[in-house]
Amino acid sequence: MWAVARMQSGALAAAGAAVELAGGWLGPPPAPATVPGGAHVRYFRVRRPFPGARLRGLVSLALPRFAAARAKNADMVHVHLSRDFITTTATLLLSRRGTPVVAQPHGMLVPSRALPVRVFDWFITRQLVRIPDRWLTLTAQEEEGLQNLGVMRSRMRRVVNAVPEPAAQWQDQEQKVFLFAARLAERKQPVVFVLAAIEALDAGLDARFVLAGPDQGEAGKVRELIAASGYTDRFEICGELSPEQVQTRMVHCTAFVLSSRNEPYPMAVIEAASLGVPLIVSTECGLAAELDRAGAAVLSEPSAGALAEAMRKLAADASARRILGANARKVHRSVWSADRLAEDLLGQYGELAGSVQCAGSPSRRAAP
Repeated sequence: MWAVARMQSGALAAAGAAVELAGGWLGPPPAPATVPGGAHVRYFRVRRPFPGARLRGLVSLALPRFAAARAKNADMVHVHLSRDFITTTATLLLSRRGTPVVAQPHGMLVPSRALPVRVFDWFITRQLVRIPDRWLTLTAQEEEGLQNLGVMRSRMRRVVNAVPEPAAQWQDQEQKVFLFAARLAERKQPVVFVLAAIEALDAGLDARFVLAGPDQGEAGKVRELIAASGYTDRFEICGELSPEQVQTRMVHCTAFVLSSRNEPYPMAVIEAASLGVPLIVSTECGLAAELDRAGAAVLSEPSAGALAEAMRKLAADASARRILGANARKVHRSVWSADRLAEDLLGQYGELAGSVQCAGSPSRRAAP
């Protein structure tokens, strides 16, 4: 969500809007900064109230208060919303300010059978969803989930995620390298990526395999599989990388591999497409249909056998890699460019501000 908020803020600022982005930071926060495009960024310290607290349990009073205070002088507030203390509190405080609120939940607000979530929804979410004047959605599945939580369909508008046009461009390498760049979490299936790599190596593929991303529970399994494979020299586990480092890895890989299940809208695939990287994408990716229509990806079932076969075939076909990469850049420019997204968001803000009779120029100042 933070990566999307930074991207949107930079694109809006580059389009001429005055944008201020506020976000949380575990530990002492960095100094205020400016993201590409000219948006100003403020970081606020968040804390774990108890050991092991994850995203939903992080707390900060300063950030919600700051958002509510700044809303007085903003034409629009854009909240990247989930079931967490910080964004929930900020949205509840914004309800008293009278400034139009746009909420973007990134698929994080879906009905759940888990008892704690159901209790949270009963007492908080169903009150919370009345506050935003507009909801920005990515998929039909997300819209259905929001409707089940009480959001009227008339308040939803579909948007896309995007990345700016990069200066770098993919370069095919003699040494074959397949890249997994995502959280090492169960849904992302890094274990399946490793199993596919081992199967491809057993079949004679001469390649290296790179896993880049923070550990979210699967790193131990990944390391055990690699250690037992007999191919330890063919794998590299990088850990979490900066956006610039991920881009460098993408530019120099043979293909970016998405092995995830139930992946609604992966930013890494959009970034790889912007660079012209050949893509091997899970059929359970929400972008698969768009990429397939454009001839911009090899679609694969998210299983080790299917992914191994896709990697072997693509490694042997330089012409296919060039065509996939070129088509990926085209679909990025036509669908997922930051300029197109900024134009869409400013139109959404202007339409909303006009409908609620917001004073002033509605598209010139926003606070995502």
